[in-house]
Amino acid sequence: MTATALPHARWNGWLAAIALGTAILLGGGGSPAPLVEGVLQVLLAAIALAWFLTLDIPFVQAVPRGARAIAVLLVIVPVVQLVPLPPALWQALPGRTLAAEALDLVGQSESWRSWSLAPDRTLAALLATLPAAAMVLMTAALGHSGRIRLLLVAVAGALLTLLVGAAQLSGGPGSPLRFYEPGSFFLDGFQANHNSAADVLLIGLVAACCAVRELALTGRLPNRRGVVLGLAGGLALVIGLGVVLTSSRAGIALLPVALGAGVLLLQPWLPLTPRSMLVGSAVTAAIGVAAVLAIPHNDALARVVARFGIAPDIRPELWRDSLFTARQLFPFGAGMGDFVPAMLANERLAAVRELVPNRAHNEVLELAVEAGIFGLAAWAAIAAILIKAAAVALRQRLPGAKGPAIFGGSVLLILALHSQVDYPFRSMALAMLAAACAGMLLPQRGGVSRPGPSDSLEEVK
Repeated sequence: MTATALPHARWNGWLAAIALGTAILLGGGGSPAPLVEGVLQVLLAAIALAWFLTLDIPFVQAVPRGARAIAVLLVIVPVVQLVPLPPALWQALPGRTLAAEALDLVGQSESWRSWSLAPDRTLAALLATLPAAAMVLMTAALGHSGRIRLLLVAVAGALLTLLVGAAQLSGGPGSPLRFYEPGSFFLDGFQANHNSAADVLLIGLVAACCAVRELALTGRLPNRRGVVLGLAGGLALVIGLGVVLTSSRAGIALLPVALGAGVLLLQPWLPLTPRSMLVGSAVTAAIGVAAVLAIPHNDALARVVARFGIAPDIRPELWRDSLFTARQLFPFGAGMGDFVPAMLANERLAAVRELVPNRAHNEVLELAVEAGIFGLAAWAAIAAILIKAAAVALRQRLPGAKGPAIFGGSVLLILALHSQVDYPFRSMALAMLAAACAGMLLPQRGGVSRPGPSDSLEEVK
């Protein structure tokens, strides 16, 4: 199936690519970099507006219903949390007793207040979520060529992260290219920490395999086994090494998942014979032996190994206090972005530490604290939409549907797994990448934008 390019369609694709690339480069700082995040939000708002104004057909026709539903579900909870409520209503919400008593001291106990305990934080959370909601819409409205362009942006983002990260490692903690954490010893790239950098690289690895696959299937790359496996394998090897050099334990643990997704994407070109599997195992073993031999002579690799040493981890204590806080505020929650004040009010004295617990290091627990049952229900609905869309896309015979669906589903799985011990969705860069993946799971407009073979072994030479 082919589609003729429609007026302005190419502009829409480039605007989506620019939005994603800008987010990868500027969206990794989070709340420690409010100025950069504010600039990014303004830029992304302008890009989203330009995208909307250049739509070649009405919005309702351009964007699948599932994408519109996801966009609404992403923003509905913080929007409702900002609506002012009468005194009797907001004071009846769980966990508002201390706030009511404090306001009573200044004569404001009968004032109208929002559901959120800290409306300014909830507004900031809403502004950080809006670009991701727009990215879902922009990606879902793209055809096959536009989606390939987003894959290439993700690959470019990973390679730039590697380039900057190499300079960071060589320059040490004092490197001028450490944008958010000058004292870091890790490969951080454009992100605020090495865990987020690892996620950007994992996404780039899967994107590289998917991009090579789609370019080969549409005739833009020679559809030959040597070309496809050589290019995709080389990119995967380099980016995978970058994941290891981030020293992110979760990132390294998730590397097999990303590689598995790459194998699935490149399956039409993989000769799964006993000989090829033996050669692959031998190469893997050789790389492992070389890495072990290099550890004593390489500080970066030695640092990676040290990260897996036995050391106390504060996460279990954070999870325990987060669960207690969520129960205290159930079922309404404190308000999106209000984790810190809610946690400080409920933290056990035995677990008080020098550093402020800025995150729960578990997205489900943090969402339960901030949005209660309503936030959990919204995210469960988003997951249901995406799982259904993925199942439909994987069953389709339409050329160009299967690859992006495998990519989108694999990346969202990686981020979901990482979110059990960290907070990847709180980074605007990773939230935008996740939103693009969600959009790729939804039906693409117009099929493949140029003739190309179907996803079959018969076309491989």
